[in-house]
Amino acid sequence: MNRYSLRYRVSSFYVALLAVALLTFSVAVYLGVQAFITRSLEHSLSINASTILTDYVKPLDAKGISWFQNEMSESYPPGVSDIFVRVSRGQNILYETGEMRDLPVSASLSAKDDGYGSGEVNRKHAKGGQELMTYTLLCHMPQGDPIVIETGATTEPIHHVLRSLFLILLTGTPLILLVAALGGYVLMARALHPVVTLTEQAERVGGNDLGERLPVIRSGDELERLSLALNRMIERLEETVAHNRRFSADASHELRTPLTIIRGELEVLMQTPMLSATLVEGIGSALDESNRMSYIVENLMTISRLEGGSEQMAMVPVDLVSLATETMDHISLLAEEKQITLTCVPSGTVYVTGDPMRLKQVVANLLDNAIKYTAANGCVTMSIAAEADLAVLEVLDTGVGIPAEALPLVFERFFRADKTRSRESGGIGLGLAIVRSICTAHHGTVTASSIQGHGTKLRVELPLLPEWSPLKGAPEQTPTAPARNPGTSLERTTPVKEKHPVIGVQ
Repeated sequence: MNRYSLRYRVSSFYVALLAVALLTFSVAVYLGVQAFITRSLEHSLSINASTILTDYVKPLDAKGISWFQNEMSESYPPGVSDIFVRVSRGQNILYETGEMRDLPVSASLSAKDDGYGSGEVNRKHAKGGQELMTYTLLCHMPQGDPIVIETGATTEPIHHVLRSLFLILLTGTPLILLVAALGGYVLMARALHPVVTLTEQAERVGGNDLGERLPVIRSGDELERLSLALNRMIERLEETVAHNRRFSADASHELRTPLTIIRGELEVLMQTPMLSATLVEGIGSALDESNRMSYIVENLMTISRLEGGSEQMAMVPVDLVSLATETMDHISLLAEEKQITLTCVPSGTVYVTGDPMRLKQVVANLLDNAIKYTAANGCVTMSIAAEADLAVLEVLDTGVGIPAEALPLVFERFFRADKTRSRESGGIGLGLAIVRSICTAHHGTVTASSIQGHGTKLRVELPLLPEWSPLKGAPEQTPTAPARNPGTSLERTTPVKEKHPVIGVQ
């Protein structure tokens, strides 16, 4: 359970509030019941004392002690009773019920000993250590000493009720909180289900597929307004992206013709006889720049087609190991010029679904980029392996590396960490952008990691051929060249007489 999730936080807040409310309620109920039954017992004792005073004590002098004791014994039997009654005058006890149920009452508990006043409630302990609540009423008689009326009862029933209530609250409160926590968590899951649906659908809306829309939640609340607002935002983004792509494609297309004409005119001028050396050098420089401009325009058109989905690609089974090693052979002369060792470490045979020419372009761009930024006598290593359901191709060099702040930008168009050195080496900052566009079109990813001064690693992940796995073996037909012996290290350290063309290096 993620304690930072909205579902967890809302459920926890709800349970915490409920716990405080239940605790407050439990304390209030306990204290309220305690006060109620205590006051009820006090009231009952005072009523009994008042009844004895009115009905039996006031007529005592007129009717005599015998009448008094007979009447009292009928109303308050002297045997076992729930209520203890004692009537005394001075040192003489006129009447007492004796012992209560299993609770002997000490005869020394007299009004005179404790100095009780008129109509006073007290707590005292009887024999056996149990607490006794008494109510003392002092009655001044016309003749003789005052009469003290004592009524009492044990508080054990009160304690029994309070203990039972405490156990009920102590057991019931955690159970209620547990049920509330589970119920709140489930209810929050149902309440947040539309948000989860929106999130999952939003994850599927990508830069190349902005035509999808989020489901509109017809609830009439904030979620419906959120889904409508997000759809309107996606629509605006789609219009902006489409406009930018159209502009890039149209601009690249419109620039091709004038650049071709300029290049043709410059080539004709170069053939003119009797040109001065300065003029020839100027025309040659202009021709180089026009060629470079044509190269940039062509690459921009390629990226626009790939990102716009208009690029027609032959998606067929491809032996990635064979394709990568063949491309390495083609590009090896670039490494030999700088005395850089190229090494390929394949792990078995790996098959993907893709366009062979575009995948060759990915490998060539990665190797060319690694060679450009690796010093002489360095090393560039390429590895290919199958990991789970992905084909992984990594190119590791021992070059200058990339600053940490520049890593998130290396796949952006025209980005160069060292603009001066890139320009001198012929880079225009579109090679890795094309790699990312090709990988995206193949439902793959490309990432970069680097330690400045120690080298860079570029990692390409592509989905494996669905019906192929390392255990099943190769498919029947493969459009690429036969694979080399897997598992061997392919190094080129001897000069090559014939120069191979470099395929798709950007």
